[in-house]
Amino acid sequence: MSTLASGKTRRTLPALNSLAAFDVTARLGSFRAAADEMHLTQGAVAQQVRALEAELGCPLFDRHARGLRLTAAGAAYAERVRLALGIVEDATRELLDHHTRRNDFRLTLGTTVALASRWLLPRLPKLAEAHPQISLMIEASDISRPLRGKDGIDIAIRWGQPPFQGVSAEFLLSGEAVAVCSPNLTHGKTLTPKALAKMPLISDSHNNWKRWFEVYGRVEDFRKGPTFSQTSLALDAAERGIGIALAPRVLVQDALASGTLMEVLSAQYRLDTGSGFYVLTAESAAPESPLGDLVKWLQHESGK
Repeated sequence: MSTLASGKTRRTLPALNSLAAFDVTARLGSFRAAADEMHLTQGAVAQQVRALEAELGCPLFDRHARGLRLTAAGAAYAERVRLALGIVEDATRELLDHHTRRNDFRLTLGTTVALASRWLLPRLPKLAEAHPQISLMIEASDISRPLRGKDGIDIAIRWGQPPFQGVSAEFLLSGEAVAVCSPNLTHGKTLTPKALAKMPLISDSHNNWKRWFEVYGRVEDFRKGPTFSQTSLALDAAERGIGIALAPRVLVQDALASGTLMEVLSAQYRLDTGSGFYVLTAESAAPESPLGDLVKWLQHESGK
């Protein structure tokens, strides 16, 4: 018996090893199979189950020549034990994951493929220089991961517009879209909207060309180019001279600077999409923490 600080007593719980041996044996139906899975001897597993039965004061298995069968009480107990051990396992995993992230400064950032490849990747050497203690895992996907729970990530950069329900959100990058293409496609010359309509227009899942024509005048007959599910592929196609893409300027600013892409229309024809890229965290990041350092670094790189 163990004594609580208040003077009250509580019954000692069965040993965890005995509960684990019982759980595996109940699931597999034999001491031998349980011993193989637990890397113990068959006798050791059987002894732990017998000790548990003795402590509980009732048999948990009926022993037969061809194996074991749970008693009615054993079956009901096994179901509850399995649930309890699962809770303990999940709690232990979450604790260890949190402890590892806290001490090793390992952070997981989820974002879109386009932002990861076109904006974040070129800036990672600066992060390593500014915060060498941070080890960043980047999950690039257009499918959003949760910021809470067992499979949650630490931070996300997502496209959209506020409000973002249930999370802390801070504006990071403008969603203003520009029309871009390879300089070879137009021989380095900018175009008028009328001339633009005669060029192959590359689309992605955001359908920005539809919005552009709604703002700057409908054109009944314009030339459609290929459509891609991801903005990064649309921009790759534009760099290869396949057509003209319309994408957030933040995703092409490095390509514009290097000359692999050019802005094909004058600045007056840039599109306000009404959306942008936002930094999302489960709660506001503490200023003096690895997560807070990462948020501040992202804001610095965005010019905020």
